[in-house]
Amino acid sequence: MKCLNIKLLLVSLTTMGLSMAADAQTAAVSKDSIKVLQYNKDLAKLNVDLYEEKIKLAQNQNDLVDLKTDLQKANEKAALSAADSKEAAAKMSANVGDPGAAKKAKKDADRASSDNKQAVRLTSKVADKEESLAKSEKNITEIQKKIDKLNTQYNK
Repeated sequence: MKCLNIKLLLVSLTTMGLSMAADAQTAAVSKDSIKVLQYNKDLAKLNVDLYEEKIKLAQNQNDLVDLKTDLQKANEKAALSAADSKEAAAKMSANVGDPGAAKKAKKDADRASSDNKQAVRLTSKVADKEESLAKSEKNITEIQKKIDKLNTQYNK
């Protein structure tokens, strides 16, 4: 009986000691610990923003390469169409009154106009994409400055 009471007493004391230790751990969170947690949270958010902007930049760079290739092809096509139109116009001038020559000249002029419009549209898209690239690069620089400032403030 006495052995049972001692075991019960030991279990009670152990349980009480563990609960007091747990209370002590959860009750006291220092201001420095909170500061570190807040710093880590702010740093993580800035890093997420930074990587999202870097992904956007990479996508814009790939799009720009594709657009420049398309623009080069469109410019070549427009130049060929313009040359065809000029040649058809010369033939039409040489054969005044020939309805076939006039029809071909009009058709070639329309195609040259359409190809030129496509080249102009692509030129505009290239300019827009270059602007987006510059904006992304600026945003990356600003986010990096914020990260550097946060690190400087924390490491004081």
